[in-house]
Amino acid sequence: MSLRIVYGRAGTGKTRFIQEEIADSLKDQADGDPIFLIVPDQMSFSTEYRLSAAYGMNGMIRAQAVTFKRLAWRVLQEVGGISRKEIDTFGYRMLIRSLLEEHKDEFNLFRRAAGKRGFTDQIEQLIKEFSRYCIDCDELGTIRSSLETAGAPRTLQDKAADLELILLEIDRRLGKVFVDSEGHLGLLSEKIRHSETVKHSAIYIDGFVSFTAREFQIIEELLKHAKSVTIVLPMDDTSSIEDEQSLFYQSALTASRLTDLAATEGIELEPEVYLQQPKRFMNEELRHVERFIETFPAPSIKGQGAVELVEASNRRAEIHELARSIRQQVMDGCRYNDIAVLYRQPEVYDELINTIFPQYEIPYFISQKKSMLHHPLIEFSRSALEAVIGNYTYEPMFRALKTDLFFPEGNVSKWRERGDQLENFVLANGIYGERWFDDKRWIYKKYRGLEFHSGIQTDEELALQMELQTVRDVVRDPLERLKTRLSDCVTGRDFATALFQFIEELDVYSKIQLLKDREEAEHQLLAATEHEQAWNQWVGVLDQFVLMFGDKELDLQSAARILDEGFETLEFSRIPPSLDQVTIAKMDLARLMDIRSVFIIGANDGVLPQRIEHEGLLTDAEREWFQKIGIELAPSSRMRLMDETYMAYRSFSSASDRLSVSYPIADEEGKALLPSLYIRKIADLLQLEPKLAAIGPEELHEPDALEYISHPRATLSHLAAQIRSGELTGQWQAVLDYYREDPLWSSIIHQVFKPLSHGKAEKLSEEIAESLYGAPIASSVSRIETYHSCQFAHYAAYGLKLEERSQYRLAAPAMGDLFHAAIKWISDEVMQLGVSWSSLSKEQCADLAKRAIEQLSPYFVNQILLSSHRYRYIQYKLEGIIRQTAFMLSKHAQVSGFVPIALEVGFGTKEAIPPLDIPLERGRKMNVRGRIDRIDSTDIGGKPYLRVVDYKSSKQGLDLGEVYHGLALQTFTYLDVALTHSKRWLGEQAEPAGVLYFHMHNPMLKMTKLLTAEELEEELAKSFKMNGLVVEDPEVIQAMDAQIDGYSNVIPVRLNKNGSVSKGSSKTVEKDDMETIRKFVRKKHQGAGNGILDGNTAVSPYRLKDDTPCQFCNFRAVCQFDPSDPEQSYRKLPVLSSDQAVEKIRKELSADDTGKTE
Repeated sequence: MSLRIVYGRAGTGKTRFIQEEIADSLKDQADGDPIFLIVPDQMSFSTEYRLSAAYGMNGMIRAQAVTFKRLAWRVLQEVGGISRKEIDTFGYRMLIRSLLEEHKDEFNLFRRAAGKRGFTDQIEQLIKEFSRYCIDCDELGTIRSSLETAGAPRTLQDKAADLELILLEIDRRLGKVFVDSEGHLGLLSEKIRHSETVKHSAIYIDGFVSFTAREFQIIEELLKHAKSVTIVLPMDDTSSIEDEQSLFYQSALTASRLTDLAATEGIELEPEVYLQQPKRFMNEELRHVERFIETFPAPSIKGQGAVELVEASNRRAEIHELARSIRQQVMDGCRYNDIAVLYRQPEVYDELINTIFPQYEIPYFISQKKSMLHHPLIEFSRSALEAVIGNYTYEPMFRALKTDLFFPEGNVSKWRERGDQLENFVLANGIYGERWFDDKRWIYKKYRGLEFHSGIQTDEELALQMELQTVRDVVRDPLERLKTRLSDCVTGRDFATALFQFIEELDVYSKIQLLKDREEAEHQLLAATEHEQAWNQWVGVLDQFVLMFGDKELDLQSAARILDEGFETLEFSRIPPSLDQVTIAKMDLARLMDIRSVFIIGANDGVLPQRIEHEGLLTDAEREWFQKIGIELAPSSRMRLMDETYMAYRSFSSASDRLSVSYPIADEEGKALLPSLYIRKIADLLQLEPKLAAIGPEELHEPDALEYISHPRATLSHLAAQIRSGELTGQWQAVLDYYREDPLWSSIIHQVFKPLSHGKAEKLSEEIAESLYGAPIASSVSRIETYHSCQFAHYAAYGLKLEERSQYRLAAPAMGDLFHAAIKWISDEVMQLGVSWSSLSKEQCADLAKRAIEQLSPYFVNQILLSSHRYRYIQYKLEGIIRQTAFMLSKHAQVSGFVPIALEVGFGTKEAIPPLDIPLERGRKMNVRGRIDRIDSTDIGGKPYLRVVDYKSSKQGLDLGEVYHGLALQTFTYLDVALTHSKRWLGEQAEPAGVLYFHMHNPMLKMTKLLTAEELEEELAKSFKMNGLVVEDPEVIQAMDAQIDGYSNVIPVRLNKNGSVSKGSSKTVEKDDMETIRKFVRKKHQGAGNGILDGNTAVSPYRLKDDTPCQFCNFRAVCQFDPSDPEQSYRKLPVLSSDQAVEKIRKELSADDTGKTE
C-alpha cells in the first residue's frame, strides 16, 4: 500500500511516463497481477487503444483502462452487489417527475416550480451532486438542522426540507433492489476492502485535476487495500494551496489532500516524480505559449508560423477558413487524426461544422452527446401520445405523420406526397378533434370563400378525395386504437403495453431497421448506429417505466408526462466510426492525446474565459452556507471562474506542432463580437498579427483570395461570387475552365450558376407562352393589374400557378365575399318583399342583416363562423357591419335617382354577360371575365346613364395616376363592360355617369364633444361617402345626390355657391374624358395581353412613392429580387395628379390614333 504522485506542467510526458511504466510491466510479465488505469470518460477509449497498440504492444491481459464506474462494475461483479437493478438516467428522471407531481402540495418552496419544464433536470443535477459529495437523505436531515442553528436564510432551510423529502422518497422507492447511476460508486467504496483483485492490483489515475468527495472516498479505500496507487497531476514545483489565483491551485489542493490522507492512514508515501522537460512541443513557439500564457508580464519572441491567430468576419467565414487550413495541413503530410478542434459553444458551431466540413470532404467526429428528441421514433411516440390526449390537434398529428412511421413500407416519396396533400386539406378545412371522424368533413371540392351548393365533383377531385381518405385512415385508425387502449389503462404496465402494441402494430422496428440499412449502404455509419441506439433506448424507457411504475395506478395525463420526461432525457452515445478523422470537442471536456495540430475556434470575450453565470438550484451564497457548516459541495461560480484559467492553459498546450486560435468579429445578425483577452496575450508573446478570414475572396486582396481555391465543391460558391462581382482574373478564369473541362463538374456548374441570373428571368418563347396560358387567354382585371405590377409575379401566379397554402382562417378576401353575398341576399329579399331600398327602416335593415348572416354562415369557409365561440363573436361583429352598410345604402337610395339594375353580375363564359373581348396582335385575343358588384342606372334628359359601384371592405380611393400605370383598372373595366352591354338591360346604348367605391364598415367615430342625434347621423353619413370618379355634369351630380348643398355626403363632389363644381374638392372628369379613360383601360388590357403571349417574365416590380408590390408578394423567395443589388432595381413610376394622368392618357390615345391613320 503506497501513494506516488507524478506531476509536471503540460507537455512534460506525465501520461507517457505511466503508460510506458505499465507497458514495461506487461512486457516483463504478461499475466501478472492486475493493473488498473483510471481515467475520465472522455479518455477511456483513446487510453485503452493506446495501451493495447502503442509501446510495442499487440494487446494486453493484465492492464485495463477504466473509469470509476467501470471499476465499480468490475469489483461488484467479484464481491457481489452488481445484481441490484440499475435505474438509468431516464428512469431516474421519470421517478423524480413522478415524485414532484405526487408531493407537489407538500413542498415548502418547490410547489410552484414542480410542474415546470426543466425543473426535473435541476433537481436531478443537485441530487447527483449530493451523491458525489456523499450526502444522503439521512445526512440531509442533520444538515437542515445545522443550517437552522447557523441562522441560514429561511428559503435555504425550506429548500433543504424539500430536497430531504424528495431524497427520502427516492430512497424508499429504490430500497435495496434498485440503484441509480451514482449508486454504484457508493457501493464500490464499501466493497473495495473485500476485493482480492484490488488487493493485488497496481492502480494508476490520470486525467484528473480534482476529485469529488465520493471519488476521494474510493481513492482512500484504494490506498488502504491496493498494492500501490500512482496519481498524475498537472502542476509544477511552485504550486501552492496558499494562492487561490495560482494556475495549478486545484491540482495543488488535490495533492495536499492526498498526502494528508496517506499520512493519516499510515500509507507509505513514495518519492514524488517531477517531470520538468517539455517533451510534447516540437517548436519553441508552443513551448513559449505553454510557459508564459498565464504569466504577467512575459517575454516575447518572434513567431515562425507554428502559432496562428485568425480574425474572421463572422462564424461561417471562420469555419470555412478552418476547413481550408485542415485540408492544407493534410496535403502537407498531417493525418486527420492528428488534428483536433476545440470550442466552447457547440450550440453555435455544430450546425456550421456539419454543413461546411462535408463540402471539403473532411472526416470528423464531434465528441459530444446529442439529444434523441428529433429522432423519428422518439418524435413519433411523443407526438402520438400528445395527439390522442390533445384531441387530434394539428401540430402533434403532423409531427407524428412526418416521421414516416405511419406509412407502410414501399414508396416513401409517394406517401410523403399524400401526407402533404392531407396536411393541406386539414389546414384548409380546420380538421381537428371529432372532425377527423366526420365523413361530411372529408368531401374534397375546390371552394371559393362562399359556396351555396356543393356542385358536382370532377373526376380529379374525386380521385384526390379517395387518396386523402386513404392516408387519413393510415394515420387516424392506429391513433384511434391507441386512444381506446389508453382509456382502459390503469397501471403503469398497462400504459407501457398500450404504447408498445401501438408501435408493434405499425411494425416500427422494421422501419427503423430499414433506415439503419439505408445509412449503412450510404456509408453513414454514425447515423446508422443512432437508429439502433434510438430503438434500444426507447425500449429502455418503457422497461424503466414498468420497473418503477408497473403496479402503480396512474391517470393518462400523469403517465404521458412521466414518459415524456424519460424521452426528453435520451441521448445518443457517440463512438468514432473510424480512426482517421478530425476530433471536435468542447474545451472543458477534451482530453487530447498525441495531437499534432489544434484549432481553437470562437475565442471571443465572454467565451474564453467563459462568463460564469449562476446555474442550478443552489446559489453561491447558499453554497457558502453549506461550507460554513462543514459540508463540501461542487465548486462555486468563483472557483469555476478560476478553473477557466487552467482549462484555457490546457487547451493552448494540447498541440505538439501547430496551434491556431480564431475568433469572429460579428455574429449572424451582424452584431459586433470582441476578441478574447488571450488573443492579445498570444499576439504579444509571439509578436503576431491576426490573419483575416472573410466570407468570400472578393473581400480580400488577390494573393490572399487565392487561398479560397481549395476543394472543388467548396470553391464553387467563391467562384460564383467572383462571377457576380464582374470580370474574372486569370486565376479564377482557370478555376472556371477546370470545372467546364471536368466531366463530373461540367454538368454541376451549369445548374449551380443558373441562380446567378436571378432577377433576370428568361423570356418564354411564344409557343411555350401560348401553350402555358391558352388561346384565347382567359383573363381577369386582377390578373392584368398583377402583370403591370410585376411580370414575374404574373408568371408565377398564372403560368407556374404557384399559390400559398390555404388555411382555415378568416382572411380579408373571404370576408369581402361574405359582405358582397350578404348585400346581394338583402337586395333579393327587398325585391321579393316588393319594397324599395329607400323605404327600409333601421330596424328592417338590422333584421335583414341578421337573417342574411344566418343564411350565409353555413356556406362560408367550411362553416368557420360556426366553429368556435371566438368565431361566433366575429360573426356578430360582421353582422354589425352588414347592418350598418344596409342602413347607409338605404339612406343613399333616399337621395339618389340612380337605382340598381344588376347586382353581383358576372361577365365571362357561361355568365349572364359575355366576356370582354380584347383583340391582340397577330390575330390573338383575350377574354376578360369578372363580377360586378352593382350597376346603377337613371334616365337624364331621355338618355340612360350607368354607374358602377364596387363594394370594398377597406377604405379605397381612385388614383388616376395608378390607372395610367395599369395598377387600378377594375372599376373602369367594369364600367366598360356595363356600357358595352347596356342594351341588354336598357334597350339602348347608355352614357357613363361614374365609377364609385362604397366602403362597407361599422365606423367608430372619434369626437371631441357630445353630439346631438342629428349631428351624429351627419358624421356617420360622411364616413360612408363614396369615393371614385363622377362625370362633371350638373344633372348627373344632382341625380346622384338630390340633396347636395356644398359638400355631398354621398359622392366625392363639392359644389360652389353658384352651383359649379369645385375642382379642388371634387373628383370629377368631363364626359369625353371618361370615355377616353375607358378606351385607355382597354389599351392597357391589350398591352398586357400582348406581353403575356410574347412570354414576358421579367422581375420588374414597380415603385410608386413608397409603395411596391413586393410588400405583400408571395413569390419573393422565388424571384430573389434584391433592390440593394446594383443589377436590380425597382421600375420607378412617376407620381401623377389627376389632371396630369388624364393629359397623358389623352396624348397616348391620340398618338395611337395618329399612328393608325398614318
